Formats: sequence, C-alpha cells, structure tokens
Amino acid sequence: MKRSIAGAKKILVMTVVIMLITFMAAVPASAAATDEILNFTITVDVNDDASLDMTYHIDWKVLDDSIGELEWINLGVPNRYHDNITPLTDTIDYISDEGDTLEIYLDRGYGENETVSLEFSMTQDHMYQIDKWVEGETVYTFTPAWFDGMDVDELVIRWNAENAGAWQPECYEEDGYLTFTTSLSSGDRYTMSVVYPNEAYGFVSQNQQGSFSGDDDYNYNYNYDYDDDFGPLEVLGGLIALVISLGIFAAPFVLLYKFIRWISGGLGFGSNQETKKKIVRTKIEYFSNCPSCGSAREEGKDNCPYCGRSMIKSKEVIEESEIKDPQKYTKSGTYRYGDSPNTYINVNVITIPVRSSSSRSSSSRSSGSRSSHHSSCASSCASSCACASSCACACACASSGRAGCSVKDFFDNKVHERRILVESKEK
Repeated sequence: MKRSIAGAKKILVMTVVIMLITFMAAVPASAAATDEILNFTITVDVNDDASLDMTYHIDWKVLDDSIGELEWINLGVPNRYHDNITPLTDTIDYISDEGDTLEIYLDRGYGENETVSLEFSMTQDHMYQIDKWVEGETVYTFTPAWFDGMDVDELVIRWNAENAGAWQPECYEEDGYLTFTTSLSSGDRYTMSVVYPNEAYGFVSQNQQGSFSGDDDYNYNYNYDYDDDFGPLEVLGGLIALVISLGIFAAPFVLLYKFIRWISGGLGFGSNQETKKKIVRTKIEYFSNCPSCGSAREEGKDNCPYCGRSMIKSKEVIEESEIKDPQKYTKSGTYRYGDSPNTYINVNVITIPVRSSSSRSSSSRSSGSRSSHHSSCASSCASSCACASSCACACACASSGRAGCSVKDFFDNKVHERRILVESKEK
C-alpha cells in the first residue's frame, strides 16, 4: 500500500512538471510592454589614461504596473573594469555593483503612467583596441545596454570630439561632442566607433578591450544556510526557475557555436584584416549673424555664444563630384570652402573592415546589416548580458525589477544583502 502511494506521488509530481513545461511553452514569447524608455543619453569624455568618464541619463516610463511597481533596474555596462560609480539624482537610493551589470535601486516604487528620471556617472576602462583596423590607430567601439522588453524612443550618445580622427556611423557635432542619435525597437542594439591616433591618449595593451587579468577576477563566496524543508510553494517556484534557467543557460552555447563560426572567417580580436577608407563630406553654411539676437558668429562655434541659437543655415552631405578640388578634402576635419567666409566642408574619414567574400560570410553580412540599429557583433554577444572577449563591442542587456517578481525574490533576496553598495548622493 505504501509503495503504491509513493508511486502515485511520483506520477503526480511528474504530471505537474510536464503540465508546467507545456504551459510555459504555450505562453507567447512577446508580451505587451510594461515599460518605455523615453530618453537614454550617455555622455562620454576620454581621460588622459584612455579610461572613459561616462554619465548615464535615463527617463523611464511605467506603462503597466499589474506585475508590481518599478523598484529597481538592472542595467548592463561594458565590463567589470569600472569605478567611481556616483548617483547624481535623488531618485536613486543606492547602486549595487555586479560587475557587468549595475543594480540601481530607486527611492520608491513607480506605478502606471509615472516617469522616473535617473542619472549616475562612473569611470570605465578596457574599452579600446590598439591597431584594430589600421596600424597606428586605436578604436573605441561601444554598444550601450539594450532593452529586450521595451522600446527606446530616443538613444543619444555624446562622445567628446577632442583628438578624434574618425568615427562611424554618421553623426553631427554639437558643443564639442560627436552626437549619435537613434531610436530602438524592443531588442534592437546600436553600435558606434571612434578612432584615435595611438599617441592621442595613454593607450596600453594590457588595458585593451577583452584583456582580463587573473588578479582582477571577482570571487564571490556566498555561504548561506538555506532551510532544507522546502514547502510546496518553494518547490513550485524552484521548478519554474529551473525551466527558465535551462533556457537561459542554453543560449550561450548556441551563441558560442555561432561565434566560433564567425571568428573562423578571420574577424576576431587582433586579426590583420583588410580595410578600406570611406570619405563622407558635409557642406555646412553658417549665418554671418545670429537670426535671433544679431550677434556675429564666433569662429568654430555652431551656436550663438549669447543666446544659444544654432548658427547653421544649411547642412548637407555632398558627393565628391559636386566639390571643386576634392583632393583638398581627404583628411578628417573642417575646412573653409570657396570664397564665402561662412561656408565649410566637414570631412569624416571612416575606416571600414573588408570581410571575406565567401558565401557564408556574405549571407551573414546581408542579414546583419538590415538595420543600423543592430550591433555589428550581435551574433556573438551572449543573451545572458555578457560580451564575448573577442567581440568588437562593449555590450550588456538591461531589465527592470518589480515588486511582484517572485523568481527574483525567491533566489536573490539573501544575495542582495551582501552585495557591494554604492551609497546614494548626499542630500
């Protein structure tokens, strides 16, 4: 009798597990968005030692709080080599540094139709590659955090233009910053690059992107005493988390296989691939006097120094055939054009890698270049928020936390108690 009861229990448990897996498989992969990013702006300044001072600003709107209020945000950052993490708005309670991600805990829960604006700064290293495309040039390549479950209405990357030799994709310069702007649909990514002469900053090989030293490894040794007597709810929560974890852990192996195929084409870190130059010329005509206050234009400034009004009358990309003496405009920079004192040609020389012409690489190139919003290395960036060391981008995904997130509560509550906290700004 006891054996039959035990057998019945096993059958019941297996039935529950099968039903649970079937139910999860039947759930639509894309649910309605619960949040929206109105603005995501990252301002970057290059330090003398080639590290980056980065300021992040996010305007996050809650569309639906049926699963709980927005209380924390898990934001991906390029890699674990960062410090000086400083909250700059009172909406941030504290920031927990998790290496490739930052757990940003808000000052309170935010509900439906509320927008929280948050801002913080940090110093980031291991972001460049020396002689990546051309010997004598160092390249910074950056893919900001992307959001798999929501749209980004406006993504802005402001990169200090000082000493920059070339960049891609196309952007405009404003107040001394190269300004890259776009909008992203759910799951989309955007990658930009800026090229410098090797002598521009203190570039060193051991601090290149993808270079990791063993003595910097994070050694988290959490020793918790969990209660062995799990109840039905704990078991059910564990089964749900197990199914989700299996899906998450399977993704890196699939992407690793794709990455091996990708790197076999000769595009890995440090490869001596063939490159070509692309020259983009932009004709800019300025007002001689400010249309608003009438003050004279200040040389080298795009905006009026008194009222801030733009002094640009017209701006258009022109072909080489439309320019007189195009050989004069082959190096990056801004040059006076013609007899007019207010007309200039801005030249941007972009170094572009030339890929192999095999059918396999051609097909991957055509599929990977459908939208400029997607990262050129999206196939090799793991969905688990980590970037492969040979990948030519700095990338990490982002997510949000709600009060009703039972899986997070089940596993992470005790872990959060020992995480390294960055104290909030003095009030």
